Amino acid sequence: MKRAFICAVAAAMFLVFAASVLTIYGCYRIQKMILPDSQEVWLNTRTVTADGRVLEGGQRVILDEPAQVGMIVPAGVDIALENTEFIIEKIESGFVALRPKQKFVYRMAGISMVMFPFVYSITGIMLCAWWFYRKELSPPIQVLADATKHIREQDLDFRVDYSRNDELGRLCTAFEEMRQALYDNNRQLWNMIEQRRILQASVAHDLRNPIAIVEGYVEYMQQCLADGNLNDEELRHTLSNLAVTAKRLEHYTDYIRDLNAIEETETKYSVVQLPDFLRRATESLSFLAEQHSLEIAYHSTISECQVKLDEQIFYRIVENIFSNAIRYAKSKVNFGYSLTDGMLMITISDDGKGFSRAMLRKKNTFLYSEDKTGEHMGLGLATSRVLSQKHGGSLELSNIAPSGACVTIKLAVHKMN
Repeated sequence: MKRAFICAVAAAMFLVFAASVLTIYGCYRIQKMILPDSQEVWLNTRTVTADGRVLEGGQRVILDEPAQVGMIVPAGVDIALENTEFIIEKIESGFVALRPKQKFVYRMAGISMVMFPFVYSITGIMLCAWWFYRKELSPPIQVLADATKHIREQDLDFRVDYSRNDELGRLCTAFEEMRQALYDNNRQLWNMIEQRRILQASVAHDLRNPIAIVEGYVEYMQQCLADGNLNDEELRHTLSNLAVTAKRLEHYTDYIRDLNAIEETETKYSVVQLPDFLRRATESLSFLAEQHSLEIAYHSTISECQVKLDEQIFYRIVENIFSNAIRYAKSKVNFGYSLTDGMLMITISDDGKGFSRAMLRKKNTFLYSEDKTGEHMGLGLATSRVLSQKHGGSLELSNIAPSGACVTIKLAVHKMN
């Protein structure tokens, strides 16, 4: 911007100077046309003859032009040039001799020599300021004004597009970085709100069964007491079932509390070397797989590079999904890794029976589980989904042919140069 300003001022000064010179020269020529410098003079001669007589004469002569000078000499009189005196008188073209119209034009030409350069200077400054504002200041100011309007209307789905590398360009770049940060924070906030909404819906849905069981037993006991046929054995059986249901509710509330604590976890990024980090993480699970007589298959399409990710979140997600896989796998658990467009994709599949249709339909429901014993309430999947979203990714469930479950985790990573 500084360079453009200097160029604009230099161009304006040059134009003002050129216009002033041409104007002054033109006015000067007009004045000379009206009242030119006279080149005519009077040439007077005064000659003293031998007999003492004085002879005088005169004629108009144009300077710088050859002319014949004549003298008044009587016939029969001899004179010598040394006795002749020449007197030159300049013929003045006086201003008073001009006509009124010529005088007006002559005066206006003199005034214009002073007035027009001043007018040119003012005009040049104004044009320079107008051009500089229109070409250099107005576009980025308009961009920033539009961006401010979008933000005031709580619309962050736009871009501050101004790529000039000057002061206002850097300001627009900083504004775009601020907009992107607001957009990311807003999206993260909306994701958290959506997660809360889904969690609340899941809690309301999953609490119905144990509450219904409790209500059913209470109604049964009330009915038996009213009929007078509640014996000790039925009472002990009913109380035992109520205790199991209460314990299940207690576990459920503990899981909800743990899940809330997980949502408050802060991401702590560190630099890791791929694919070595992934290979070591997979090999660390081999001991657990051997205890269940399972085989681990590792496959990666990632070339050597360094990325930034949260190791604790990565391990926690992988271990949760792997712990679910070994419960249903028959002989093998497959680990696949790929890296595309800053997104690390982790695929964990097994050769078990796969997810049921109900599980796939409710894949976005927190704490959904097909375990009828109540020991596993789907906390592993819920935890992994929350952690993957905190890492800028997602978690998807699917089945593979001919049989088996597949969990695909995506984590946003920053690839180092």
